[in-house]
Amino acid sequence: MHSLTITRRNILAAGAAAGLVSMTGIRLAAAEGTDRKTLRVGMSGFPPAVEPALYAHTATRRIAPQMFDTLLSFDQTPAMTLRPALAERWERVDAKSLRLFLRKGVTFHDGGEFTADDVAFSFSPQHLLGPDMAGKATAMQTLDTIDKVEVIDSHTVIVHAKGDDALLEKRLASWGSEIVSKRAFEAAGNWDAWTVAPVGTGPYRIVGQTLDVDVRLASHDAYWGGLPPYATIHFRIIPELASRINALMAGEGDFITDIAPDMFAEIEKHPELEIAGGPVQNIRYLAIDETSQILGKIGVRRALSLALDRKALVQALWQDRLSIPNGFQFPSFGDGFIADFPPLAYDPDLARKLLAESGYKGETITYKLLNNYYPNQVAGAQIMIEMWKAVGLNVEIQMMENFAQIQTKPVHAIYDSSSTAIFPDMLAHAWREFGPKGTLPKVGIWSNEEYFGLGEKLKVTADPQARRPILRRMLEIVDRDDPPCVVLHGSGQFYGKRKEVAWIAGQTLDLNFGPFNAAYQQN
Repeated sequence: MHSLTITRRNILAAGAAAGLVSMTGIRLAAAEGTDRKTLRVGMSGFPPAVEPALYAHTATRRIAPQMFDTLLSFDQTPAMTLRPALAERWERVDAKSLRLFLRKGVTFHDGGEFTADDVAFSFSPQHLLGPDMAGKATAMQTLDTIDKVEVIDSHTVIVHAKGDDALLEKRLASWGSEIVSKRAFEAAGNWDAWTVAPVGTGPYRIVGQTLDVDVRLASHDAYWGGLPPYATIHFRIIPELASRINALMAGEGDFITDIAPDMFAEIEKHPELEIAGGPVQNIRYLAIDETSQILGKIGVRRALSLALDRKALVQALWQDRLSIPNGFQFPSFGDGFIADFPPLAYDPDLARKLLAESGYKGETITYKLLNNYYPNQVAGAQIMIEMWKAVGLNVEIQMMENFAQIQTKPVHAIYDSSSTAIFPDMLAHAWREFGPKGTLPKVGIWSNEEYFGLGEKLKVTADPQARRPILRRMLEIVDRDDPPCVVLHGSGQFYGKRKEVAWIAGQTLDLNFGPFNAAYQQN
C-alpha cells in the first residue's frame, strides 16, 4: 500500500462519490429506527483522517470513538477503571502476555464478522506503522511495546509485549488500539482509499465526508452494545466560535464544541440550552526551547514558572473550573500517581533570585502565539506577560499562523502546547512529550539523557512500588532540575448543547454518542 496523501481533491471527490451512499444510508437508518433523530454537531476543525492509528488530532478523536471499538475500555469516571469491550474477559498469562477472550457475534460496518484475525491485523506493523510502515503513526507512542498478537482460535488471542509490561491492559484501551477490519483494509487497496471510509465495529459507520465541510455517520444497527441512540450524526465544521454559538441558538445545531467560559452565560440565557463538560485528562503547558542562549539557563526557565499565579489565572479565565496539577501527572494514574509531589509553586521572590543568579539582564524572550488555537489562549498570554513583567522577565508576543511556523528552526522561544494522557500513566502522558521520541525532542528543543534512561527503565518495571521512585525523579526533572516546559493548568472541554440531548462528558476529549455513554446507561 502506498503512502497516505489526503488532498483536497480526493476528499472532495470522495464526498461527491459518497453522496448517494450517504443519503441512502441516512434514509435506511432513519427507517429502521423511526424514533431516533439526526444529531447535528458543530466542530471547530476537520479531522486529518478518521483513522485513529494515524492521528490523535482533536477532530479525529471526536469522530473516531463513534466508529471504532477497542478490546478493553475505560469507564470514563475520574478513576478511569478498565471494563470489557470487544474482549468480554481477559487474564494475565505472565508479566508480558495477556490472554483475551473475544466477544462473539460482533459484526463490522460492512457486515463482516469480527474475529481474532482482525485483532492480529490491527496490531500488526502493516497497520500500526502507517503508510509504507514509516512508523510515524500516533499509535506507536503508546503501542510500541507490543511485540505480536498470537491467534489461539477464532475468538481467543494472546497479546505479547516485548518485555515485562504492567500497563498492557491499559495500552489495549488507549488511542490507536481501535480494531479495524482486516478484510476491508485489504480490499481498499491503499491508505488513501481506506481513510475515505474505514470500517470498524463501532455504533456508527461513516457514510460521507467533504473536506473542511462535514463528516456524516449513520447508525450501525447491528451494534453489539445495543441500538445507537441516533439514526445519523452530522458533524459540521464551523471554525468560528461565534458562528457555532449562533447555529446552536438558531436551532441549526444540537451540540457544539470548544466553548470558552466567557460565553457560558450567553448560552445559558436560553432555557433550552446548557453547558456540558469539565476538566479532562489533559495538561496545558508552555514548551521551552532550551537551545536558545537565554532559555538554556535553568534559572530563567524556573522563573517563568514561579512567576505565574495559576489560581488567579484559572479564576480569571475559567471561572475556577479547571484543576492545577501537582506536577505533570493526574490522580487517575493510581499507583503511578505521586500524591505528595509538591504543588506547582507561585513564588515571585524566588523567581527574581533565580533570574539574578542566572545573569539575566532583561533580554527579550519571544512567546510565539497562535490566535486562540486553544480557548482563551490570547487572553491567557496577556495575563502571563504582566505576571512575568512583575518579576523582571521581558517576554514579547510574536503572533504566528500555525504550529509549522512556530516549530521552524531555530525556535528560540516559548509556545503553547497540551498533552492528553492517552491512558492513565506517565508513559502515556509526559513521556509522549519529553521522551526521546516525544514532541519536544523531535522538534529539537529539549533533551535530557537521565530522563530518557529513567523512562526506558520505567517501561520494564512492573512492580508498583519499584516504579514510584522512578516516577518521582522524572517529575523532579520536568518541574525543577531541567524544565522542558511550564505547566499551566489542567485542561477542560466545554460544550454547548440542547437540554433534550442526553449526553454526559467523559474524562478525555473524545466524544461518545453511542449506547455506552453514561447518560444512556442511567436510563
